[in-house]
Amino acid sequence: MKGKLSLIIGILAIANVVYSFFSNVKHSSIFGMELNIWVYRLIWSFLAVSILYKYFKDNKATE
Repeated sequence: MKGKLSLIIGILAIANVVYSFFSNVKHSSIFGMELNIWVYRLIWSFLAVSILYKYFKDNKATE
């Protein structure tokens, strides 16, 4: 279950980055802090890559 949850969170993070390109905003907020949209995308991209990397690494180790 833990692995599936990580996969779902990683996919949602990628979806959040993709959605940010379609919305026409210059600022977005995380935890109440207003950030430049490119910093926001960078944070979500880093989160997605790190979660998905760990998921695939753990999944390959169990095979």
